Amino acid sequence: MAVDLGHRSGEEKDFPETLGRYRLVRRISTGGMAHVYEARRESLAGVAPRVAIKVILPEHARDMNFQRLFVNEARIGSQLQHPNLVQIQDFDREKDCYYLVMEYVEGPTLRRVLSLCKRNGLGIPLEVIAEVGRQMLEGLQYAHTAIDEEGTPRRLVHRDIKPGNIILNPQGVVKVLDFGISKALTGKESGDGVKGTWGYMSPEQARAAPTNGAADQWGVGAVLFELACLHRIFADRDPTVIRDRMEKDDAARQASTLSGPYRDLGPILVRALQRDPMARYTNALEFSRALAKLVPDPIVTRDALIEFHKKISTLEATRLQGGDLVRSHSTLSRAPSHKSMQTGIPVAVGNVHRARSAAEIHPAAHRPDPETSRRSKSAKSNGPGTVYLAFVGAALCVLVFTVLQIFSGKPGVEQAPSVQIAQPVPVVAPVPPVVVAPPPAKAEKSRPKVTSRPPAKAVSKPEPKPVVAAPSRSPVILAPPPPVEVEPEVETGLVSISSWPKSKVYVDGVYLQDSPLWRHVLPTGAHTIRLVTEDGRSHQFQVEATKGRPFEQIWHFDEQTWINSGP
Repeated sequence: MAVDLGHRSGEEKDFPETLGRYRLVRRISTGGMAHVYEARRESLAGVAPRVAIKVILPEHARDMNFQRLFVNEARIGSQLQHPNLVQIQDFDREKDCYYLVMEYVEGPTLRRVLSLCKRNGLGIPLEVIAEVGRQMLEGLQYAHTAIDEEGTPRRLVHRDIKPGNIILNPQGVVKVLDFGISKALTGKESGDGVKGTWGYMSPEQARAAPTNGAADQWGVGAVLFELACLHRIFADRDPTVIRDRMEKDDAARQASTLSGPYRDLGPILVRALQRDPMARYTNALEFSRALAKLVPDPIVTRDALIEFHKKISTLEATRLQGGDLVRSHSTLSRAPSHKSMQTGIPVAVGNVHRARSAAEIHPAAHRPDPETSRRSKSAKSNGPGTVYLAFVGAALCVLVFTVLQIFSGKPGVEQAPSVQIAQPVPVVAPVPPVVVAPPPAKAEKSRPKVTSRPPAKAVSKPEPKPVVAAPSRSPVILAPPPPVEVEPEVETGLVSISSWPKSKVYVDGVYLQDSPLWRHVLPTGAHTIRLVTEDGRSHQFQVEATKGRPFEQIWHFDEQTWINSGP
């Protein structure tokens, strides 16, 4: 008769009191394959250490495939002894119900941590992310290199690294659990197909190809990316879409966009999330050492991890008491765009900085002043009273004054229109004086007086000043605008250059930035590119910038060759 661990209606508990020599206390969680309970192992003199018991779900209890995976987890886990792996203490059977006894780890899974951070708009510090990843990789490196009692390497691969399988305890220790679908050299699996969790499994797992420790590197990279951005690297649920984005190296491209406090994490994840397993780190230990460079001091970082655990525990306690904090509307909790990246190689190691707005740098300076808002609302509430009437009166005065100035001027009085400076008024040539001949009767008497005066003083009256018409009635001649020189359009091409390790990029002898140089615009033609690493190694080559044909290359200094060439 089977032990019923399912729901029992009408009872306070929906699980039995005991299982073997263990007393079940409460149900911790339920997964797709099993229940997990907190239990006490009954011993002499009242000694009852806490343990965690994993039991296959009743609907899968007789499924041979689930039983095989369960036994596989118990067999492999019992042979692994590492502080960053959950220890298997016992494996037994009650009637036809198998159960697995593990060490009890107090603390939330990373899935719960992510949920609380999203709900409350809490960002995860960089040193916490780096330390979590470092400890995960320490445990996985041990599993990858473990040997059996005869000295034969086991070559274990977890194959199901995801936030739900990582626990953070109050002492700042990270634990990896659930080796249920792990694969060893000595363990053959029948009908081995796609195994893992979509969105966290590696591209080779998605293709049902052979896997090694590099597959777990990809899973760790996906988890760390989610901790930094608070959203999954692939939010799609369709396996076909996820597989297509993997083949386009979309994961590495997304990691290359990390900026702000996570800009130094981006290059590390870019390498771990490469589509090609050979392009990732040599092993999990090398990946761990890269993350360790982001940790300023091990002791200080462990304290930061403990403080972060306390903050998460406070948020969880607040939620359970019904006083859940207000959800944040920050951009961290927004879902990413599902649009896949363009095809081509991922820009490998380097820092990509995103320009931040003034509101992001100094948010307090861009918040509205309460006093100013109150005055503005008060002014609006007064309606169009005194201010409006004053404005209308002033406008009428200006209009009347302008009309009087235009139409009330007297002849002979020169008016200086305002447009006389900006636009020239046509100059009227002075009219020469007209000498009118006297009548014939008085011609003889007046002839001597007329001829005795000099011709230059024939007219003694001053010349009348020309009257300048009002601007509204006189034609204005506009000077033609100067000719605009149109520069001929220069054809350009796009060049993407990166390297491993990162280097300084010089184009035609001019330093531009550290690698990667992503889609840099250059005039078409040949250009000289020079890469210089921090340790003094350099590589110089020629690039032909061609319109419509982007150039994309990654130079590997250690191997002195190009890797992951684009089209």
